[in-house]
Amino acid sequence: MNKIISILLISILILFILRVESYPTYGGSNSASIRREDRHSFRAPFLQSGTGILYWDIEGSTIVNDDFIRLTSDQKSLHGSIWNTEPMEQPWWEVVFEFRVHGSGRIGADGLALWLVDKKEGNSQDFSIYGSKNLWKGLAVIFDTFDNDQNGDHPLISVFFNDGTKFYETAKDGSNMKLGSCSSRYRNDKHNAKSRIRYYHGLLSVEIDPNGSGIFEKCIQDVRLDIPTRYTFGVSAATGGLTDNHDVYSFDTFSLDASLSNQNTNNYNNVQFERERLEKQRLEYEQQQQQAQQQQQQQQQQQQQQQQQQQNQQNQQNNQDKEYQEFLQYKAQQQAQQQQQNNYQQTQNDLLEKLNEIQQEQQQQQQQQTQPPQQQQTQPPKLQEEIKNLSEKEQVGVLVKKVDSLVEAIHSLHVILDDPEYKKSFDGLRDQVNVISQALVSLSQGSLKVKDFDSFRTTYDQKQSQFIKDFYDFKSTMQDLKATINNRFNNQDNDVTKSIESVNMNLNSLRKLVEASTRDTQKISSILNSNADELANTIQKHSSFGFWTYFLFVQAIFIFGFVFWRKYKDDNNKKLI
Repeated sequence: MNKIISILLISILILFILRVESYPTYGGSNSASIRREDRHSFRAPFLQSGTGILYWDIEGSTIVNDDFIRLTSDQKSLHGSIWNTEPMEQPWWEVVFEFRVHGSGRIGADGLALWLVDKKEGNSQDFSIYGSKNLWKGLAVIFDTFDNDQNGDHPLISVFFNDGTKFYETAKDGSNMKLGSCSSRYRNDKHNAKSRIRYYHGLLSVEIDPNGSGIFEKCIQDVRLDIPTRYTFGVSAATGGLTDNHDVYSFDTFSLDASLSNQNTNNYNNVQFERERLEKQRLEYEQQQQQAQQQQQQQQQQQQQQQQQQQNQQNQQNNQDKEYQEFLQYKAQQQAQQQQQNNYQQTQNDLLEKLNEIQQEQQQQQQQQTQPPQQQQTQPPKLQEEIKNLSEKEQVGVLVKKVDSLVEAIHSLHVILDDPEYKKSFDGLRDQVNVISQALVSLSQGSLKVKDFDSFRTTYDQKQSQFIKDFYDFKSTMQDLKATINNRFNNQDNDVTKSIESVNMNLNSLRKLVEASTRDTQKISSILNSNADELANTIQKHSSFGFWTYFLFVQAIFIFGFVFWRKYKDDNNKKLI
């Protein structure tokens, strides 16, 4: 009987030992399939390796003590963290970790967080979310001690899951992506707090023991999530303007359904394999799409090149057609220029004929010019022979008649000047000048050498000298005539004297007109000389167009001046007669 009792006691003791070894947790599951994962756990006393605790790395302001790990001290703007170096390969798990948040102030900040994330994602230099990075990829259970949104529900425990694209808004305590939360007074208690986080068959639950009594309170229940394997555990904390000590005493990780873990692992591996296969197919499909797009782009480029070649050929053809049209236009212009040159030559010949005619008329006028002086020279002898054999009274009567006829001649001069026929002759002269001006335009591309201009200038100077000489001869004749009349009428009676005085007055006015005409002629001569010099220089610098312009212009002025002088001389001769 005693032996039987002893055997039963030993059996009970063995079962108790086995139960304790299989599940050394607080309030854990009664299932025999739970197993502690040492590579994902730590507990005091801490055995430090060269880079920190075995299987764990520390970052930031983290300090490892003998019986706890201090992530941040009670100072402003600190951040610290501890990260598992081994990825979690079990699909279902449970974590129990012991911590304490305490400080000297009535209100503390900011809090700490438990992470199961992909460490490769996000910015490794970002510590803005409780000592870790924003835009993380994975699970976060945050123990927040500062009430940013002023809801009055802190200290707060919240669950978040991010795919790497959601931005955690600190000012709103992450309300834009929160999956569940509860309030608990775990800060500044004299005892350590404990939290149990369980993920089993896609459901997440969080329990809290705020004062270490061993009794866990339900906080968040049955949050459905799809958390991949091979993510990394970690714990981080941070302080801001307000401060707290954030200490971690233990972190125990357990795998659930250990007896079925291989099967579950195989299933998960199959799922992962299927995912990888689908991902591979997707990548292949994307590559095919990219290749098709590249081929399409190449075809488009080839089409564009062909279109460009066709356009170039079309442009080349158009350029050739344009060049041919330009050649035809050039040929037509050459023909037109040839025709125009022929017209210019014909016009030049016509103009030369006109000039010859003008020169002939000029020679005739010069011949006529020589006749009046001869008549004037012969007239006094005729008058002397006429009155030679008369008595003194008869001589006076004849002279009176001559004076009267002279007065009538002077009056007839004014009548002649107002005669329309005389005006018509001047209009004809003006028309000739216009014709000559039009001929100048047609001779714009003509040609004449400088030596021809020199010969023309010499001829013009000779004619001008002859013109001036004729004017002075005329003046001298008039003076002689005046002296003769004065000598013959000195002894006549008062009536004859008055008549002679009136004649003298007329002669004086005529003399003044002649002198004014002489001055004008000299002035015109000087102007023509200066213009001739300037035109000569211009012609030498430019083209023959200037020469013909100068030549015809001077000829027109010369003809006009000569005609005017000739008429003026004829009228004066008529007056004397």
